[in-house]
Amino acid sequence: MRKIAGFCCVFALTFGALASFAANQPKVLLHSTTKGSPIKAGSIKYFGPDHFNLNKLKAQNHLSKAMNQKILAMQKGATYRNCSGIITIPCFSSWLITGYRNSVYTYTMVGHSPTAGGTTTIPTHIIPLETLLVGPDNTTILYDFNPQAANNNQPFSPLNDVQLLTQGPIFANDPYPGGGGLAADNGQFNDTGFRASFTGIKKANWHTLLGAPTFPSVNYAQVLFFNNGDWMCVFGSGPPCAAGDFPVVNINSISNIFAQILGPANENVSSTEIPIIETDFVTAFDPSGGCCALGFHSSNQGNEGSNSISVWTWGTFIPKANNPFGPFGNDVMVLTHETSELYHDPFVGEGGLIGVVLVSPWVDGSASFGQANLETGDAIEAMNASDVIFPLTQNTTGGSYTYSEQNVAILPWFTRNPKGPQTGPGPGVYSWPNTNVLNNGHPCASQGFVYGEGPAGFFFDDGSSTGQCH
Repeated sequence: MRKIAGFCCVFALTFGALASFAANQPKVLLHSTTKGSPIKAGSIKYFGPDHFNLNKLKAQNHLSKAMNQKILAMQKGATYRNCSGIITIPCFSSWLITGYRNSVYTYTMVGHSPTAGGTTTIPTHIIPLETLLVGPDNTTILYDFNPQAANNNQPFSPLNDVQLLTQGPIFANDPYPGGGGLAADNGQFNDTGFRASFTGIKKANWHTLLGAPTFPSVNYAQVLFFNNGDWMCVFGSGPPCAAGDFPVVNINSISNIFAQILGPANENVSSTEIPIIETDFVTAFDPSGGCCALGFHSSNQGNEGSNSISVWTWGTFIPKANNPFGPFGNDVMVLTHETSELYHDPFVGEGGLIGVVLVSPWVDGSASFGQANLETGDAIEAMNASDVIFPLTQNTTGGSYTYSEQNVAILPWFTRNPKGPQTGPGPGVYSWPNTNVLNNGHPCASQGFVYGEGPAGFFFDDGSSTGQCH
């Protein structure tokens, strides 16, 4: 993250200098096509990072009704059927029974059938996106947030955001201890968590991997104007933002720019790969709601036409030294959250646009559970930091670095299986990599009636003095 010293860089001069940045790759400057006016100070409610009230921003299904119906039709039939008839990343469909109500819940996930075994490697395309925030004079760049800047992560690492991402647990093989009936595993963060979801079902050689990432041939920068309502200081100071305040961006503006990048005029991404848009520090507000979203995953019509689906994600990488939410959102926490959800729910609750699936509550009769999609990160992200974050230290080309993964729910959390994926006595295991975060012996008396986020959290209602969650 870089704040322009003295706030004196002139727009035209700065753009001329940017053209030769980053190994002589051309710079592509993108503007939002939406037009607005400055956001009134105090009009945006601050909820904090990735709050439940911002859920509509965090998982987005932009598919047509016809395509959603096609996916639902594809899910009918035998379990663990590989997808066919659409152009998209590899995927398979199945169904589950949700607890004592015996409700049927259909789903589609990334990769190939766990009962077939084998390795599926999915092409991955990382798109670093620089963010330039222009002040009220429409010329001065007040902030430059660049995931490829060399000094972002000092003193914790000499590597930039993109280097830490590509060398980190989303792509690297790491050992995970397992526990509570879940076997230890070694591999990529998402592959090991996915394998944990299908314990007792998968073949031993079943893996779903993100391939070595490719990159654009240009450097993208989004240019956001204060006077257009593209950004503001979250607590209403400035600009520039006062001490204790920080800039946030309009989710409508950046979503418009994301569409430009992914579309045929720029990257023209293939629907058979997963694009990952990575920003530095940037968090988003909803001008009709609140702040702050740190990432989301989405399904859109692909560039190959109406029979194609592009599955992609955006996540911000917040350096530890500059994190206003710390430790929430440190480095890869957001992208471990989003990519886990993309694996389990690539089309973003495809049934949710047509009919809501009611998943059985953990506590019989005392609370309703209306989770219409398999958002594995949301069940945990609102808990205490010690439950949310799984620290993992590994070697990088810049030396040893401790990453902040997010613990995520695995499939048995949504099936409402009291034993989880394992057999034998003891509480169920429903989370990965920390297998103790979600279980029916977790104390939460100090948290009130819900520990976690919204309908995916623990419902506390056993009436005991020990304060056990269910």
